[in-house]
Amino acid sequence: MDYENNIMEYKIKSKDGVLLNLKIYRKGDKYDKLLVITHGYGEHQGYYVDFANYFSAKGFAVCTYDLRSHGNSDGKRGHVPSFELFLDDLGNVIEFANKEFGNIPVYLFGHSMGGSIVLNYLLRSSQENIVNTVISSPWLKLAFEPPKFKLLLAKIGKKLFPAFVMKGELDPESLSRDSEFVSRFIEDPLTYDKISPGYFSTIREYGLFALANAKKLKYPILMSHGSDDNVTSSDASKLFCKNVGDLCQYKLWNDYKHVVFSEKDKNLIFDYYYDYLVSE
Repeated sequence: MDYENNIMEYKIKSKDGVLLNLKIYRKGDKYDKLLVITHGYGEHQGYYVDFANYFSAKGFAVCTYDLRSHGNSDGKRGHVPSFELFLDDLGNVIEFANKEFGNIPVYLFGHSMGGSIVLNYLLRSSQENIVNTVISSPWLKLAFEPPKFKLLLAKIGKKLFPAFVMKGELDPESLSRDSEFVSRFIEDPLTYDKISPGYFSTIREYGLFALANAKKLKYPILMSHGSDDNVTSSDASKLFCKNVGDLCQYKLWNDYKHVVFSEKDKNLIFDYYYDYLVSE
């Protein structure tokens, strides 16, 4: 595929003054759909270049952005005071891109914590131009239950020292079967595995909220998860889809880990996502 793109980089200001780094990919002047990509905890939009190139070549204008406290956006690494700020930021990004392209149909993608952000956004949204959404390995629940004493520490820490950042428990080997991807993640200076008690607690709370309120979802989604994901729970994704009903399609990728689109066959995954997004 020919991936020559016009890539524009922007800094947009959030409602509370935080600067977010944003990029828009477009191929030529022929695009009639907008895809907004929201990445996961600890990573950044740089992991979605192939994703953006693929979909821009298919006629989408593609918008990627670094979440606050991630990548080249502002904010303390490992701490975000409120999950609501992520939802506000996603709304601002969509609004910015809408103005750029004149309110063309909007499609959403969210991975891991980004999946939880997008789901929580959709549960609160009434936008009429959002068409289809792909959710990848969302952080509704972790694939393991943290020890009770750690949950207690997080609860106490949220009240006493909510912004104190500590080492997380992410094992990069659990992200992908592709050793090059794992090595890149380990060596990338923009990735991190640090998290504050307040940050962990708010991610956990909003994941459980989305799971508990799945029946209220009014937008169609594709729920995508790897069967060997040891980071986030594929069972929670399946339950979410079951609770949503006919608006949700569930796709389990056998033997794949947390980032199913990180391997050499990523175009096969992208093809599947594309076919879903453009389906009526």
